[in-house]
Amino acid sequence: MMDTVQAIALAFDYSAKRLLSFKENLEANAQVKEEMVRRQKLKTLFETRWASRSDSLNTFLSAYNVVVDSLEDLEQQGDSKARGYACSIDFIVSLVVVQSTLQPLVPLSAMLQNKEIDLIEAVAENKVVIEQLRRNRNEDGHWDDLFHKATVVAASVNEVPVIPRGVARQVNRVNVPAVNPSQYWKRAMYLPFVDHLIQELTSRLVKNEDRFAAQTLIPQNLHVLTNDMLNKIFTCYHDDLTATTVVEFQEEVDRWRIKWDMARDPTCKLASLSETLAVTNFNLYPNIFICLSILITMPVATATAERSFSLMRRVKTHVRSTMLSQTFKSLSATRL
Repeated sequence: MMDTVQAIALAFDYSAKRLLSFKENLEANAQVKEEMVRRQKLKTLFETRWASRSDSLNTFLSAYNVVVDSLEDLEQQGDSKARGYACSIDFIVSLVVVQSTLQPLVPLSAMLQNKEIDLIEAVAENKVVIEQLRRNRNEDGHWDDLFHKATVVAASVNEVPVIPRGVARQVNRVNVPAVNPSQYWKRAMYLPFVDHLIQELTSRLVKNEDRFAAQTLIPQNLHVLTNDMLNKIFTCYHDDLTATTVVEFQEEVDRWRIKWDMARDPTCKLASLSETLAVTNFNLYPNIFICLSILITMPVATATAERSFSLMRRVKTHVRSTMLSQTFKSLSATRL
């Protein structure tokens, strides 16, 4: 479904004739034009930015009628690919469900892309999103609303949701038992999709929650460091620490806490991980130094690395293909 949405968005975006047909049909449909919020074309989606995917699917869903009308007009005008695109957009139920399910992930995705993200807060917000997905999954009324919305969209283009053709010994397609289209799409598409999202969110963030607790060692966060968190930190980092017992580690943390309590200006306590690591004396606080060193190498998201790749495209162009590594490194550091 997402690949087809991307293909159709690019087809309209890179063809003046198709884009003109889309704009003409958009002007003729006042309701869709209002839902598009001053947009004149479809929004392409990015492979790595899930926030943009939700926005792209929302735009495509709002302009679904216009897309269908435009493809029909282009087919009558002799566009050879319009017929193929028109036959491939029979995924209304999937479109509605995925767009609605990804919507709660947009604020979380934006939060995870922040360079100075709070790891503990990110895990807490991730748990909220997971709980929201679970409640929606187990609530029949939520699915009924989604399926009703898909039915309304299908009716606007003279279609009705149906159960795909299946056989008794089907092995290559989803062949779940169902008595009606609503039950089929819920079992075949909605439940597996939501379960996959919950599993991914849990394995990527919640699973590393104890390791992220080392963020409480930052001076500005010491007031939230409890004995329970301290035990979790020691358990997670035990293999790399010089302390052999939790009591030894706790004594070092107590000295670390007193050090910052005796600071001349308590309001100037360090708030970032990199700044704290720079002033931590390894000889005096070896275990804290190790914890912070490991934590700083554990990015919660890949946004920073993807920004580097995007920057590389702008710095090392075809004209600069023979650029040496040192020059490229210097220019990249300047841009960042």
